[in-house]
Amino acid sequence: MLKKLAITLVAVVFVGCYNLDNISGKSSGGSIREIEIAGSQQTGGTTTPTPNTTNVETVETKPQQEEKIISVDVNDENVNDYLTIIKANLRTFAKKVDDNIKNQYTVPIGETLVFPVDNEKAIKLSTSPKNANPKISLTNGKVSFRTVYQGQYVLSTYVNGSVNRKITVSAISKYDFDEKDLYNLILQDSEKRDKDVENAVTLYKMLYPAGRYSKEVNYLFLKYAYEIRNNSLINEALAGVKNDFSSYSDSEKATILRAAKLANKSIFIPSEVYNTNNSDLKNALNEYNNSSKAPVDRATSTQVDNRTVATEKNKAKTQAREDETSIADYAREKVRSVVGGISGTTSTATTVASAKSKAGASTESYYEKGMKNINSNPRVAIDNFKKSLSSEKIQDKKPEIYYNIASSYAKLGNRAEVTKYIRLLKQEFPSSSWTKKSEALSNLIK
Repeated sequence: MLKKLAITLVAVVFVGCYNLDNISGKSSGGSIREIEIAGSQQTGGTTTPTPNTTNVETVETKPQQEEKIISVDVNDENVNDYLTIIKANLRTFAKKVDDNIKNQYTVPIGETLVFPVDNEKAIKLSTSPKNANPKISLTNGKVSFRTVYQGQYVLSTYVNGSVNRKITVSAISKYDFDEKDLYNLILQDSEKRDKDVENAVTLYKMLYPAGRYSKEVNYLFLKYAYEIRNNSLINEALAGVKNDFSSYSDSEKATILRAAKLANKSIFIPSEVYNTNNSDLKNALNEYNNSSKAPVDRATSTQVDNRTVATEKNKAKTQAREDETSIADYAREKVRSVVGGISGTTSTATTVASAKSKAGASTESYYEKGMKNINSNPRVAIDNFKKSLSSEKIQDKKPEIYYNIASSYAKLGNRAEVTKYIRLLKQEFPSSSWTKKSEALSNLIK
């Protein structure tokens, strides 16, 4: 249905040349969910072209007085068709060009908005919808802006290092998919284990980055991934549920833990969860904590004179596995930038750097070691977290580490140390979300 409607719109006249198989890659089993968009470039300079863009036609449209939004039935066909349109726009660099200097613009998601500035030399993103990761660049007096997330974006322009003005860009969907109807479609597809749920979840997160049903959608996606035993999807889905773990029901927590166990993924478990009376959750906790969560990149060792050393051959194998893991992590990061796993405005360049740093690292940080032991061995976790505080530059993680140390001491029944680290957390980071979470720990030890 949407394909027929799209043909009537000048902005997407090229879409008729595409179908789901061509765009997703039928032979490789690709999904429309794998929409890729480059990260933010929020200062002046030239944007690096996306690979494989040679001889690709750029479609330009002039701004209309008012963007027309078409109401459609919320069903799998229309969801898939609209994602196809968006992906085609991204691949062909569809542009909406506005030659007027204004403080407010509108652009359909997936299209690139191009507009001039008034002798301003730099532009940065000030505010954006949750999890949004727009691409922004300023070159030769022209701003290019593109996003796949619906919502309002505020850009700040600069002259001589000072803010000159604010520009609001409204990124909109060309088709009106009702939020509740889209959630109900996700619910139906997940119950049937229908692969279309993957695309429905993607569109929901693109249209409603901070939607009313985000928590439920994240869980349904994880449950679906777990039921079809797809570890790649589980890893992706865990990124969406981990921050809301405490708010899920005991039954849902049990499913999350079993999914993490299946994917061999470490997640943070608040200490209060261990006090549950729910037998299913208790069993899931035991299964998770008793499972082998040893990292896949650990080197095989050889015993020599009662000392454990890694052979050169095993070191080479370990490095190869580290590189493969980093590449896989980076590939998932690119998918998460669309489905909502990445928060804030992390750029692709940052993600690449992170992936490369992981590939080059042969040892784990104390923080990472602490996280791996937080559920199974709290004493070791505490030791590593304390070393992290004293030797690693982790200011942004400090509130979390204080909380983790307090939580680990709570598991050991050491009330004095729990109180000490909660007090440090409240004194140094009174407005942190980890400080709010610590209230549950305080109540636990009373």
